[in-house]
Amino acid sequence: MTREQWLQRRSEDPYWRMAKEMGLPSRAAFKLEEVQRRWRVIPEGGRVLDLGAAPGGMTAVASDVVGEKGLVVAVDVEPLKLQRPNVVFIQADVMEHRLVRELQRIVKDGLFDTVVSDLSPHHSGDYDLLILQHADLLSRSREIAYMFLKRRGNMVLKAFEHPALRQFEQETARSFLKFERYIPKSTKKGSSEVFLIFLGFKPKPSERDSGGRLSSHPLGLRV
Repeated sequence: MTREQWLQRRSEDPYWRMAKEMGLPSRAAFKLEEVQRRWRVIPEGGRVLDLGAAPGGMTAVASDVVGEKGLVVAVDVEPLKLQRPNVVFIQADVMEHRLVRELQRIVKDGLFDTVVSDLSPHHSGDYDLLILQHADLLSRSREIAYMFLKRRGNMVLKAFEHPALRQFEQETARSFLKFERYIPKSTKKGSSEVFLIFLGFKPKPSERDSGGRLSSHPLGLRV
C-alpha cells in the first residue's frame, strides 16, 4: 500500500475523523473508552501506566477518568502530542533498563491501579515477524506491570491474534482474578487486534508471608 492509499483509507475511517473533530491525538482513544465503559478498569483518582502511549489517544482517556487527583504516566519512544497537568511523559523504549528507574522515581512508594499497553512493533509486512516482535513487547509489558501494579489492579494489553497467544493468556491469567478477551467496535475492519483484559492482580503465593500479606516487592515499593 502506498502512502497516498494509506492516507486515503485513514481519511475514510469514521473513528479517525471523529478523533480529529474531538481534538483527540488518535483513534485509539475510542478503544480504551469501550474497555473502560464495560469493565471500569481505571478508577477515578487512580494511577495509570500507559505503555506505547504516543501520540496520546489512550492517555487522553485515562487522564479524563482519573481526574485532577489522579496521575497518568505515559511511555513511548515517540513524542506525546498531549500536555495535561495530570500526565507525566517518559520518552523511552520499554526495553530500556532506565525506564524501571524512572518509574520508581515518579511513583516513589506507590504503585499503579492500571497498566495499559498499546505497544506495536513497526510493521514490515511480514506477519510472522510482527507476531514474534509483539510477543516480546507483551512479555515486557507484563514484566513491568508485575513490578508496578497494585494488588487487585488491572492490566489491558493490545495483542494480535495468533495461536501462540493462547499460552501467554493462560500463563498471565493465573496472576489475576478474571480474564476477558475483547475486540472493540472501533477496531479497524480486517485487523487482527484483540485486547486482553486482566482484572484483579494477585501476587504469587510464594511472594506472601504466613499472614497472607505481600512479603516484598521487586522494587521495595508498598502495595
